[in-house]
Amino acid sequence: MGLNDRDYSRTERTPWDRIENPISMIKILIGINVAVFVVDWISKGQLSDWFGVSGQTLTQPWLWFQPLTYGFLHNTNDILHIVFNMFLLFVFGRPVEQRLGGQEFLRFYLASLIFGGIVAMLYPWVISLASTGQIDPAILGSSTIGASGAVVAVTILFACYFPHQEVLFMFVFPMKAWVLASLLVVWDLASALGILGGGDNTAFEVHLAGAAFGFLYAQLGWSFRRLDFSRITEIPDQMRQKSRRAKLKLHDPDKKIREEAEEADRILAKIHASGESSLTSSERKTLERYSRRQRQKREQD
Repeated sequence: MGLNDRDYSRTERTPWDRIENPISMIKILIGINVAVFVVDWISKGQLSDWFGVSGQTLTQPWLWFQPLTYGFLHNTNDILHIVFNMFLLFVFGRPVEQRLGGQEFLRFYLASLIFGGIVAMLYPWVISLASTGQIDPAILGSSTIGASGAVVAVTILFACYFPHQEVLFMFVFPMKAWVLASLLVVWDLASALGILGGGDNTAFEVHLAGAAFGFLYAQLGWSFRRLDFSRITEIPDQMRQKSRRAKLKLHDPDKKIREEAEEADRILAKIHASGESSLTSSERKTLERYSRRQRQKREQD
């Protein structure tokens, strides 16, 4: 049976078909970054002082939120900082989000952001000890902000998924995605080692951390699907149930159907991006099971 003969690929819409496009996480992330930039600009950089990550964060547990929040801040004195990051996120993030699905893309983005933030928090300690043999408060106090680490992770992941996709380097020179990704890594590595002058205010170590995270995610087949953010909304109900010492296990048949439908949407997006041949046997079985369930429901109606 061909792909076009299956229920989930028909263009005819029914109340049971989940064909509506989900909200783009890319647009949400860009919107949040722009909104935070405007507020930080109005406050004359106060947000960056409060939420940027530094070496001092390590010894102050009450500031351990900073390895996440730093990634939503940008230099208010250089608008190109946020413009360049958000442009790359939009260009390379859309195909990656389409392949992973919105929720998994958000998990990947936040995880890469946190990983880069941890590196930014530890790196000043390494540099301080390596250069002077003792802790230098000036180095530890230097703050890092920006989404560059996560954006680099997205760019590398794009190159891993679509290595032969042609992109324009500096909007002029066409090259394969894997070549562009390799150039970015080499540039950041050479700049971090001082071989190239890339600017004292650029956190090349965070760029490299993002590149490593994106590469490992693709090569090792990582997945953060178990981190279901939607479960947070279920916590109050669970607490109430425990307080009542309920002995009956709650049964939610619709939850399984919703999860199956979300998985089917992700697989269809993967087919659109990479073709039917990219599916695993498990993904094929999931689509067939979902198609059969939808067909049975229509027949019952």
